[in-house]
Amino acid sequence: MQIDKLSKVYFSPTNTTQEIVEAIAKGLGIEDTERIDLTKADTRENFSLNLNSNNELLIIGVPVYEERIPDLVKEPLNNLRGEEQGVILIAVYGNIGEGIALKELKNLVEKKGFNVVAAGSFIGEHSFSNSQLKIATGRPDEDDLKQAKQFAMRITEKLLKIDNIEELPKLNIQGELPLMAKVLPKNSAKIFAKRPKVAKEKCNNCGICIKVCPVGAIDQEELKINNEICLRCFACAKKCPQEARNIKFKKELLVKFILRKKGAERKEVKIYL
Repeated sequence: MQIDKLSKVYFSPTNTTQEIVEAIAKGLGIEDTERIDLTKADTRENFSLNLNSNNELLIIGVPVYEERIPDLVKEPLNNLRGEEQGVILIAVYGNIGEGIALKELKNLVEKKGFNVVAAGSFIGEHSFSNSQLKIATGRPDEDDLKQAKQFAMRITEKLLKIDNIEELPKLNIQGELPLMAKVLPKNSAKIFAKRPKVAKEKCNNCGICIKVCPVGAIDQEELKINNEICLRCFACAKKCPQEARNIKFKKELLVKFILRKKGAERKEVKIYL
């Protein structure tokens, strides 16, 4: 089966999911590509995508928040429409737990008319990772990106063996919620992490934090963060060239103990093909 066009759809505040999606796209080697970055609020608000040709392929990448798909990504993804085209699903988690994000994605896209060709759980640097609490620092690393490209080559081989996407058997994607994820309320990141306040003595008013915030939580004048809508993705802290924002925790000793324990062992890529 020949694929003529690839649509890349992802949400990636700290760029880890984007890196994986782009590595897979490069490995697929499809020249005609479209990139849709749902990290931007206006893109999410206006997003709709209808695939009509059988020779089109879709790849969707999301980070794992609290073991699930981020809520603010579900609504735009519900505006997908397919006619039995193939889709590759990617979930990127911070070396703690992959949860049920891939299962949620699979259920969503199948209801929208797509067939899941392949799926993968990859690892990216945890949003809470900083100089004092290193969790999957620097990931996806060279080995992760190499595996992403190899994954893409295996997908190409799989597609070349068929004439129609509908010939492919259904994938059995696994995943489960740990007890903590079941009992904690939504947006529980706010329970564990403080909003990243700006250190005025370091800030040079470059405005990068405002631009990279996926929910527009930062006031343009005073640079204060709206606690109600802040995701705790920490894109503002990680991308600040002056290091004027820091990642700080509530119940710091407990948070660090739990994350160090759960994130100590290097997790590896898991693929479904």
